[in-house]
Amino acid sequence: MISHIFYQTDVPRYLRRTGLFKKVLEKGLKQFAKQNIEVNVIFVSEKEILRVNKTFLNHHYVTDVISFNHDPLAFDTGEPWAFGDIFVCYPVARKNAKNFNHTILQEMMMYVTHGALHLSGMDDHTPQERAQMDKQAEKIIGMCLAKN
Repeated sequence: MISHIFYQTDVPRYLRRTGLFKKVLEKGLKQFAKQNIEVNVIFVSEKEILRVNKTFLNHHYVTDVISFNHDPLAFDTGEPWAFGDIFVCYPVARKNAKNFNHTILQEMMMYVTHGALHLSGMDDHTPQERAQMDKQAEKIIGMCLAKN
């Protein structure tokens, strides 16, 4: 797996924990992380997440995280293929950290993990599915923070 972390908004340097984001991404991707894939995580502003949400999902609101799977059949070259993109809204993470009694870093990690779980095939359409995803994300984050 090749992963890229991009900071396209003003994320303070002490929160640019690229190594941790890559760890939770890999654990969230599960079996896919062992394949020849490429994943981007892009930290963006509220303005940019709103633009992405409107343009690609026809949703007219700011959200915390958006993930996009790419078509694996379009890439059959032997090179790493673009598996997905995860857009994380840093200002939303900063605001929500207080609401969920997390640090800002934990909230950012939650969104990266949540996006990775979506790329792995998990959904959160029902309260039960959302609870299962949140539980899995918390477990992954706990493991990664314990090793750090």
